[in-house]
Amino acid sequence: MVDYHTHTKLCRHAKGEIRDYILNAIAKNFKEIGVSDHMPLPDGFDPEHRMSVEEFKIYKQWYDSVVEEFGDKIRIKFGIEAEFIEEKIDFVRDFILNGEFDYVIGSLHFIGDWNIASHKEAWRWDGVDVNEVYESYYKAVKKLVSSGIFDIVGHFDMIKKFGHRSDKNFEGLIREILRLVKEYGLCVEINTSGLWHKVGEVYPSVEVLEIVREYKVPLTLGSDAHNPDDVGRGFEIAYELIQTYGDGRVSVFEGRERKEIKL
Repeated sequence: MVDYHTHTKLCRHAKGEIRDYILNAIAKNFKEIGVSDHMPLPDGFDPEHRMSVEEFKIYKQWYDSVVEEFGDKIRIKFGIEAEFIEEKIDFVRDFILNGEFDYVIGSLHFIGDWNIASHKEAWRWDGVDVNEVYESYYKAVKKLVSSGIFDIVGHFDMIKKFGHRSDKNFEGLIREILRLVKEYGLCVEINTSGLWHKVGEVYPSVEVLEIVREYKVPLTLGSDAHNPDDVGRGFEIAYELIQTYGDGRVSVFEGRERKEIKL
């Protein structure tokens, strides 16, 4: 098993030392783990949920230290969870190109100035048109994929996190996105963190995974761990989903190059 979505306390809302995440992966007999904390952004954007640009060197030092300590016991990959924000795309692209990452997760947390992943901003759902929010979200995910600067689509349908469901069918738009995922050579993350939120299910949904299987879109795995104990959490479910919708294959990366391994 592999877990490609983990965080560190540099993102301000995760706990524990980086080595504790690695130790838990080793204890669970994982063969590979990736560190993928939130990428810094310019102009003091969203400082509550990410490291500063200046702290990135600390993040790299932490990674190097665990590779030195545990590299003979588990493969440790250097990743980042990069934010798709159209107005800051030039900064994001340059940062990724100069970061020497093994892989980059492209995630969408913001619609305009609304952090749709934040519990503190969940009140903003009150009185909005849920269908419009969903449509804005998926149109932005389409742009994320089309940008060509990411390797993995993180928590594909995270818009459902707080249990708000659209009564409009977005299958057509989702199919457009997944065709582009295939065309641009990305993969989709099975992210188990949704199991612990109000929505109570994995990202993406089984309905999305049906299309993933139809288009033969590759998959990878992530717990979105913000605590060392969360590494691999819910992976008994993820394992079954990989078998059913991904032919038992998981994408892994090195130097931004993807290959597949059979679980």
